[in-house]
Amino acid sequence: MKIAAENKGISWSRFKATDIYLYAVSGLGVAFVVWGLALFPTYSPKSIFLLLAIFAAVAQFATTSVPVSETAGITFEVGTAVAMAAIPFFGPAAAAAIVAFSSLSIWMAKSRNEVTWKKSWRQLSFNTGMWSIAIFGAGEFYTYLNGYLYDSHLIVQMLLWAVTAMVNTQLNFWLLVVMLRLQHGPQVKPLKLWQENSWATLIDFLIKNIGGGFLIFATKTYGWIAIAAFFLPILLSAIAFRLYVRQMQNHMNNLESIITERTQELSDLMREKDAFLAVFSHDMKTPLTTIGLYADLLMEFPNIIQTKPHIPEILQTNQRALTNMVNDILDLEKLQIDATFDLVKEPFDLLPALESVTESMSVQAERKGISLSQNFNTHAAYISGDAQQIQRAFQNLLSNAIKYTPENGQVVVEVQVAEEAVNIAVKDTGYGIPKEDLPFVFDRFRRVKKHERMAGGTGLGLAIVKAIVEAHDGRISVTSREGQGSRFLVSLPLELAAVPA
Repeated sequence: MKIAAENKGISWSRFKATDIYLYAVSGLGVAFVVWGLALFPTYSPKSIFLLLAIFAAVAQFATTSVPVSETAGITFEVGTAVAMAAIPFFGPAAAAAIVAFSSLSIWMAKSRNEVTWKKSWRQLSFNTGMWSIAIFGAGEFYTYLNGYLYDSHLIVQMLLWAVTAMVNTQLNFWLLVVMLRLQHGPQVKPLKLWQENSWATLIDFLIKNIGGGFLIFATKTYGWIAIAAFFLPILLSAIAFRLYVRQMQNHMNNLESIITERTQELSDLMREKDAFLAVFSHDMKTPLTTIGLYADLLMEFPNIIQTKPHIPEILQTNQRALTNMVNDILDLEKLQIDATFDLVKEPFDLLPALESVTESMSVQAERKGISLSQNFNTHAAYISGDAQQIQRAFQNLLSNAIKYTPENGQVVVEVQVAEEAVNIAVKDTGYGIPKEDLPFVFDRFRRVKKHERMAGGTGLGLAIVKAIVEAHDGRISVTSREGQGSRFLVSLPLELAAVPA
């Protein structure tokens, strides 16, 4: 692991502490590197040392970087797995020298990035020092214990190497975390950072443990030829690790985008719900006020019913309006819970049901001088469904058509039977729906803004119509032009087996 961070926007005291730590780590690491290079004449065979150095540098081309903040990141690499193989043959100082060589190669080869790889001299010196200290410390740990366990069983040697790889991984990680903490202050949480990157450090450890261990074993057995043979699996592991990290980053980015999208959707829904509550409270207030006024009038003048016989009809109309609003709310709540209606399905003829709905809406149409007519091209259209809910759906469609059609307009209910379906169209010569609102007419709480002053409504009617139609395995669509009217088309599957002989 390597560092990629900057020192902008920090206090002088923190800047000073960062520099002291940087110089200390860099200086100590350089000392270990110089020590390793000074011992080069004693290395035997030198060809293995040089091959390890070359392959460690080449392996760095498969590095991968992970951002930990807006201005800092961690780079994971596998060149250390190759460099660590030098510890049993040449000692910790030699491994530190190889690490420095591979660190220089990655610094020269890796492209600049303002978050994870700034390619500065400070970055190079700290990474070289940090890496050298980590591998030298792990090498001293191995050398010391190996003096006691040299002739032990192979399993013990494997465990010793595994612990050595873990020591290197953790030393490297915590040396880096200290620098990030000094640079960015409390926003860097060491334990949280360690937990978030534990999956990457685990893979880093496995590569060093397994890859470096096999390389040591093969080199002891087959010499320099094994380095070339076993280097390929290590390099492939590095590439696989890099691809895995990229997939993890893409996955995390995708999760973030999904969360952002869901948050925006929730925010939009809350705004729509607030708007709905405002409209709903206003629409409820009107019939409630009317009912209250006429109730007071009847209590004060009981005989007024003789001179004003239409009062019961007004009370009944407003009571039905309130009942429909409450039913819409209850159905909406049920839709949000299980997305279904309680249907009692049985075969029935759709035409009488449509005639009954049309007749019940004729009074509302007559009051506005609207012509409400039917045009059926068949004598029967049997479907399987809940007749009451189907009537409710078409009552909502006709009510909408009448509300949003000006005086002296026309509303037509057309029925056409196809081979396996019956198509019911509700057409009007009303105001029409703007093109930009068409995709959303069946959404909950949505109302056409241009029509809000023309007629009251909760914005739930068409959403409930769509739910009822789909609960009957049908489809609903709408076409409309402003100033010319709208056409809602409902298609329901026929129940051919129910047709009387």
